Formats: sequence, C-alpha cells, structure tokens
Amino acid sequence: MKLRVAWMINTALALGVLPPGSAQTYTCLGDTTHTLYYYVVRLVTGTDSATVATRNAYHLPATAASKVTVVTAASACKQAGDAYHAAVTPPGTPPVSRTLLVIKVGTTRYVVVDPNELRGEFEVNVIFDSKWRFLFGFT
Repeated sequence: MKLRVAWMINTALALGVLPPGSAQTYTCLGDTTHTLYYYVVRLVTGTDSATVATRNAYHLPATAASKVTVVTAASACKQAGDAYHAAVTPPGTPPVSRTLLVIKVGTTRYVVVDPNELRGEFEVNVIFDSKWRFLFGFT
C-alpha cells in the first residue's frame, strides 16, 4: 500500500499534476489519550531504577508531568513531520501526508509518532532534540 501511494505521488509529480513539495500535509493530533502520552509522562516523572535507565537510554529529561504537552501548532507539526519522515524512511523517499502525535517534553525534547506508520504491529516512535535532530527511535 505504501509503495502504491509513493508511486502515485511520483507519477503525479512527473506529469506535472502536483507541484513539488505540495504532495504531503502534516496534521497534528491534540490527543492526550494516546498510550504514548501516558508512557512519556511515566518515563519523565518516574524515579525507580528501571524507569530512570529507560529515560536515560531514550535521552529524555526528568521533569514534572505538567512539562509534558501535546503540540498542535502548524509550524511545529511541519518540522516534526519532516524530521519524522527523514527518520523512518530511506533517503530519497518521497514525502507522504501524515497524521502525527507530537509530544513536547520540557523545552528540549519531542517524541513523535504517526499512528499509521507501523513496523509489524507496532507504532514507530521517534525522539528528537529541540532542533529536530534524531536522538532515538523505539517501537
């Protein structure tokens, strides 16, 4: 299915139906009920040794739950979508439209997931720094 969509976009671009760069859109969800949101809150607020070790491996800061927010601003959504696409697809893969959940942790980290981007049955979660540089990915 993903290959078919990419082929259709490439064909449309080649035929001049779509101008370059207009084929994808990013929509950010305001969903605080997604399990990833609660998982991130647990990771950054937990104090037990296993949680601290996981948090450190994921390059996330320890912080209060109130510092974990869901981002829906269009500019951040675009940056998150571009960074996420680069992190989860091979270089040169044409951009695709995505629906994202972007979770900001403090002022220095973002955790991003596209619920439609799966590896097997698992969602692909990616952690970025404040300049949208890849830090860590997990399923």
